[in-house]
Amino acid sequence: MTGAPGCLAGSAHGTLPAHIDGPGGRRAVTLAVHDDGVVLTDGDEHRTYVWSEVAHVWHANDMDGKAADGLMITEWLHELLLEFTDGTLVQSLLADPPVVTPEPAFRTGRLSSSPPSVIAPLMQRVNAPVTELHLARAKATLAAGGQVKFGPLTATADGLHHHGKKIPWHTLTSCRYGFVIFHEDEDELGAMLRMEYEVAGGANGFPFAWLRIPALDVPDLDVLVRLADENRT
Repeated sequence: MTGAPGCLAGSAHGTLPAHIDGPGGRRAVTLAVHDDGVVLTDGDEHRTYVWSEVAHVWHANDMDGKAADGLMITEWLHELLLEFTDGTLVQSLLADPPVVTPEPAFRTGRLSSSPPSVIAPLMQRVNAPVTELHLARAKATLAAGGQVKFGPLTATADGLHHHGKKIPWHTLTSCRYGFVIFHEDEDELGAMLRMEYEVAGGANGFPFAWLRIPALDVPDLDVLVRLADENRT
C-alpha cells in the first residue's frame, strides 16, 4: 500500500533532511534512503515508499556564493524533488561544504578544488533506481504507440514535441543535463536540459537549433536523456 508504515529490506544508506509544503505551511521531514525505497518521517508518522511508488523525480544543481576580502566563498547546492503516487511532494535542498577561491580565478570560471560531494551520491541512490523503472515504463509506452510527458516536452515513438514543434529522434545531436555558472547570454545560466538538433535552413545559416529548459521544469529528466541517447542513433 502506498505510503504505508512498514520496513524496507536492504541496507540504509543515509538520511536526507527535506520539507513538505501543506495547508498548514512548510514542515520539516526526513527521508531515510534504503536499497529498495525510502522511509518518510513526518513528525511521529513513518511512511514507507518503494521505488515503484515514486511518480516523478526532479533534480538540479545551483551555486550560492559571497565575496569577502578578495575571495569568493561558494557552496554547491543539490536539489531533489520527489512526488509519490499518493500525491505527497517532498523537496530536499542541501549544500556541500563551502569552497574558497580567489576572486580573479573565480571570474574566469575556475574554482578551487573541493572534496567529493557526500550529498550528491545519496541523492543519486534515489534518482538512479527510479530512473531505471521509469525508463522501462516509458519505452513500453512508446513501443505501444503511446506518449510520455516530460513537462513541456512530449515523447512519442518518432520524436519529441515542444510547443507544436516536432523534433525527430534522429535529428538530435545532443540532449543532456548541464549547469553553467558564467555565460555572456544570461539565458544559458543555471541548471538546464540542453538540447541541440539538426534543422533545415537554421538561423544565420546554421544547420542546428538549440533548446534550453530549466531542469526543474522537466520531471524525470534523466529518463528523457536516456530515451534520446537510445533513439537518436
